[in-house]
Amino acid sequence: MKKLFLAVSALVFLLTSCGHRTIYEEHIDIERITWNRFDVKTFNVDIKDISAAYDFYIAIRHHTEVPLKSLEVSFILYTPSGEMRISEHEILLRDKEGNLLGEGMGDLWDIEYPARKGFVFTEAGTCTVEISSAMSKADLPGIMQVGLIVRKGSP
Repeated sequence: MKKLFLAVSALVFLLTSCGHRTIYEEHIDIERITWNRFDVKTFNVDIKDISAAYDFYIAIRHHTEVPLKSLEVSFILYTPSGEMRISEHEILLRDKEGNLLGEGMGDLWDIEYPARKGFVFTEAGTCTVEISSAMSKADLPGIMQVGLIVRKGSP
């Protein structure tokens, strides 16, 4: 019984300590489960600790029947001082055999994609992140949510 209590306590500590690394998480629903190329998702993140490095993840929730193998997105980060960092990413939704990637539950699939890791800010304040589709096709069916997760990295 004592071993079970210690194991459960260690698991609770591990799960709660990992959760403290996440400083921001927001998911925005996509109307009609179709993401339009011109529908830019904007997130505002309050950065307080400039001694830490930050990891930015793009979160995508899609339907099982999404007709795409991958998703090309544009990621723009505006620092509190006004600097802009732009990067393009290809997020794989399926492997080479056509199997869905990420974590699935029923018809919903979630992917967390590391867009920028180890970013260090030079001043505290609000940073803005814009995520948009960079696909040539205007409408992407099957995309249900686009989100941003920011975690504080190790010092």
